[in-house]
Amino acid sequence: MATISKATKLNAVNTIISNIGQAPVTTLETGNPLVETAEQILDEVTRTVQADGWVFNTEYHWPATRNANKEIDIPTNVLQFDTSKHISGDASNDRVVIRSGKLYNKTTHKYTFDKDLDLDVVWLFDFEDLPEAFKQYITIRAANLFAGRTVGSTEAVRFGEREELLARSAAIEYDTSQGDYNIFDDYDGKQGYKSYLPINVATRY
Repeated sequence: MATISKATKLNAVNTIISNIGQAPVTTLETGNPLVETAEQILDEVTRTVQADGWVFNTEYHWPATRNANKEIDIPTNVLQFDTSKHISGDASNDRVVIRSGKLYNKTTHKYTFDKDLDLDVVWLFDFEDLPEAFKQYITIRAANLFAGRTVGSTEAVRFGEREELLARSAAIEYDTSQGDYNIFDDYDGKQGYKSYLPINVATRY
């Protein structure tokens, strides 16, 4: 009996191209334009879904430390961030943005900072590192986009809409379960008071 393993990027691409009746491939390095398009759409949807910010890729109070030049370099896999205001206590930090891969303070008009900062960060992870529920949702969503863009198959897209809705619901269920949300306390009980608002999850549907 074959062993069932976690989904890989190759598995996802094969699911995507099967949506228009294409045979599966054994590698992503085929030179096949359809396979390359499927991989590009998969990467696009992977970024888009993660940009919403979920429990698995959101980190609070990430220490953004200064380098020898008192500048703060930001990793390339940061999708978005915000300053942890209740920790920093510095209103000027509200004007911090990313420019040229570094933090820039629009209030002081400088790349240099007098102290390290705490940031709330949304990270971008590789497809293989995502929870299985999100791999499934991303794959099905990418398959529907692929069918619509490559062959204009409204029938294939319509057929996959219900499957995509169910996969998104499973992803949201995973997120709410892992987040241990409640209306009185914060995430994991480790951050400063930041109560959960049910509307934040409701709007994901």
